[in-house]
Amino acid sequence: MTVQAAILSCASSSVTGHIAHQAWEAGAAQLISLGVNTPRRQASMIGQCAHESARFRTRFENLNYSGEGLWRVFRKYFSSPAQADSYARQPERIANRVYANRMDNGSEASGDGWRFRGRGFLQLTGRSNYRVFGGVIGVNLEADPDRAADPELCWLLAASYMARRKLSGRTLLEWADVPDVIMVTKGINGGTHGLQDRMQLTALAYEALSGEASVAEWQSLLLNAGFDPGPIDGLMGPRTDAAIAAAEAMFSLSGEALLSALRSIS
Repeated sequence: MTVQAAILSCASSSVTGHIAHQAWEAGAAQLISLGVNTPRRQASMIGQCAHESARFRTRFENLNYSGEGLWRVFRKYFSSPAQADSYARQPERIANRVYANRMDNGSEASGDGWRFRGRGFLQLTGRSNYRVFGGVIGVNLEADPDRAADPELCWLLAASYMARRKLSGRTLLEWADVPDVIMVTKGINGGTHGLQDRMQLTALAYEALSGEASVAEWQSLLLNAGFDPGPIDGLMGPRTDAAIAAAEAMFSLSGEALLSALRSIS
């Protein structure tokens, strides 16, 4: 099983997957040195990056919000729905407004919000992040922010971020070791937006890298054998755990042996 298979399993098309894989190969040695050196860590980064980049289709933040969308997502930066409406469908003005005076960006008038808007697979945002994580990979992104969207840098920036961003005393790569997709997601997103998609993509990537059965395959096989794992959603919840336990008890098998038995039924 290969990184190429993992990336393609999460990509929107073979074309986008091929571009993303070429970029990975170009920086493979540096990715290892940054700590992306196990299937769990690789799968976590691939899954999270696939989600953030719409399956590797885009490397630029989409800020083309309606007034309603601005009021819903960025309400604290506007005094009223009417003010949000006045910025609607103007991505540059929106970026300069919502990213002003934070992350070492200047005022709205400085243009820093647009200059240092989200780029790359993990949507690197803000002057300070461009400076710090560009420095980690040896590229002056503060002086040339558009380079953060270059395919050959996207993976390196994602790796440098996940290797250094910490939550509860662990880096995101260390949370990937657990594995804990929720903690990795919080470190990237600030919350848990898109959590189910992130979990499914991470599981797809790990299955391709490790050759292990995905949660979705376990669920499908259990259902076919007459057990109740809940919806086939790729998420290991209490019902799936209970179904596995019931199958273990019935077949007096576990792990790969149980998997083989379930596969023989289908």
